[in-house]
Amino acid sequence: MNQTAPRGPRARLGEKDDAELVAISRRQLPHVTLAYEVLMRRHQAALARTCTRYLGSVHDAEEVVHEVMLRVFHGLPKFKGESSFRTWLYRIAYNESMNYLRKRRDTQALDGVDESAYLATEPHTLEQRVMAQRLDRSLARLNPQDRTIVVYRAIAELEFREIADILELNLSTVKMRYQRALEKLKPLYD
Repeated sequence: MNQTAPRGPRARLGEKDDAELVAISRRQLPHVTLAYEVLMRRHQAALARTCTRYLGSVHDAEEVVHEVMLRVFHGLPKFKGESSFRTWLYRIAYNESMNYLRKRRDTQALDGVDESAYLATEPHTLEQRVMAQRLDRSLARLNPQDRTIVVYRAIAELEFREIADILELNLSTVKMRYQRALEKLKPLYD
């Protein structure tokens, strides 16, 4: 007789969508964190990749992601759901990244990228690391908001509507700035 083993609560929660996990987390936090942990684990890798690209350093990205997770933990019980959880999450990540850049007094240019960063977050072939570094140097030439738009679209794979909501810009403005940013980057890759 073939019986399936009972699945644990983490596995059952992993099958739920973000909205369901948010609802459970809102009821349970701060005392029970399992739904919150599943929700954050689902988004953590993409968030870390996005922040690494935006900030140019795995170390800086780890600090920002940690702050984002804390803000989500404390803010989730009050989250109204006026936007998707993902939009809200990346809005927090954007704000935390901007705060971090302001603290670093480095918003005009990101000179270098921590080369060791890619061993942890990127594919390990030399060619892929070189391409990632080239991309980061190119992105550093964009102003912070245009860099955010490109990173959120190309790395985080957010929809233009989500990016517009995060940055509190018109949809047409985000699309136009994305195209202009790509035009600025194009000569670097020709």
